[in-house]
Amino acid sequence: MKKEIGALLLLAVLAAVSVWNIHRADELTGDIKEHLALSEKALLSGDRDYASEQLEAALRIWLSARSYTQVFLRHPELDSTSEVFYETIQDLRAGETRGLSAGFERLRYHLDCIAAMEHVSLGSVF
Repeated sequence: MKKEIGALLLLAVLAAVSVWNIHRADELTGDIKEHLALSEKALLSGDRDYASEQLEAALRIWLSARSYTQVFLRHPELDSTSEVFYETIQDLRAGETRGLSAGFERLRYHLDCIAAMEHVSLGSVF
């Protein structure tokens, strides 16, 4: 009976950590996407300084979550998302306008993929 109770407790802990991880991934990607939206809106209105400020704030959130992301997320997603962040910031600083909308779109895509990977679905189980 003790083994069964121990197994049930372990299963409950694993389920709780899974739910927390889903919530944390959604919270992280949501916060970053809010800053991306503000940055893109500012860029469209011509305020490059505020756009840069918001994009860099999004990057700071991304980098500050490194202790979480390096444990719970796949490293190829971390690398590609960071790479797109730096490319988009570089384009914004250089005054490049053509690639910026694609950069924002790629960042949203990567963040959406990260959040989706953490959710439970038939594809993630089998």
